[in-house]
Amino acid sequence: FTGRPVDGYLANRIVGTKALCAALERVAR
Repeated sequence: FTGRPVDGYLANRIVGTKALCAALERVAR
């Protein structure tokens, strides 16, 4: 972690998107 807020923000966006996709997949099944 470089300490730049933007890096943490992008990481959270990626993790959040993956979690959201996983949740939608569970609901769709």
